[in-house]
Amino acid sequence: MAEHQTALPNELWIRVLQNLDDDESIADLWTTGRHVCTTFKDATESIFRDRHLPKTRFEFDLGNFTEGRSGRPLPDPTLSANFEFVELSEDGHTATFRLEDNDGLEELIAPTKERMQTYIENMDIGDPKHSIQIRRDVLDGPIPSLSFDKNMCELSCNWRDLFTAFYGEESLARRLTDKWLDAKVAYLEELKKKMARGEMGAERIISAAIREIGSGEDICRRNARRARIRHQFRELDGSNWNPERDGDSGKEGDALKKLKILKQLASNEEFSDEEYSDEWEDDDEDDETDEEGSTDGES
Repeated sequence: MAEHQTALPNELWIRVLQNLDDDESIADLWTTGRHVCTTFKDATESIFRDRHLPKTRFEFDLGNFTEGRSGRPLPDPTLSANFEFVELSEDGHTATFRLEDNDGLEELIAPTKERMQTYIENMDIGDPKHSIQIRRDVLDGPIPSLSFDKNMCELSCNWRDLFTAFYGEESLARRLTDKWLDAKVAYLEELKKKMARGEMGAERIISAAIREIGSGEDICRRNARRARIRHQFRELDGSNWNPERDGDSGKEGDALKKLKILKQLASNEEFSDEEYSDEWEDDDEDDETDEEGSTDGES
């Protein structure tokens, strides 16, 4: 079957598709829109390369490190490594991320390098200690073709495969949540009826709805994460990973709790490439102008 041809040049499609800039649309653009045709693929990848890759970060939890070389206690016992995007390779396939300044403490550089190397060589699929943030979405999924330059303190990975794995899980979590919400329509309608009958106040209704929806989203994100881990193990050695049999519920709970906190923090970030329209209108401006005009007239 012949591929669908688009009439607009690639530059215009980029401008059109850039308008899909809310979190859900960004995920859909990569997982669905990118596969419409070659033109959409090129336009989508151009947008993600230029706008979203620079807003991609990694954080690695490298365990406790409480004492510096001088023997003095350090302010934070948790050793972490944060990487931010710096450049693309010449062929455009590999993205490089550099270690951010670690609170200016020179004594943390050497142990950070050592632990990063050890972590990457022994990465635990079932209990990852890293997070990936792309704009306001945060997951702890795979980092395809990951390598670490110990001397330069730089990470490299295949950025297209990174986005595919990341948004594959994110889209699944959203689909599961939408399906769960559809199943809860009757429950939410019953809450509305109870409020109408005076059996429950508005505050209790809102609290119950938020609690129910929040718990449902948590479960759906947990299930999407489990599906991703199962897929990773299947790709690694063909094993059929089972969360109840092979997982650790305590570690899973801690990981999900941390990801939720990081996502809440990320949701408050503003990015320089986002355009916000100022919809605030000062209703007094016209009045002030009129008053000034009348005053001038009186004088």
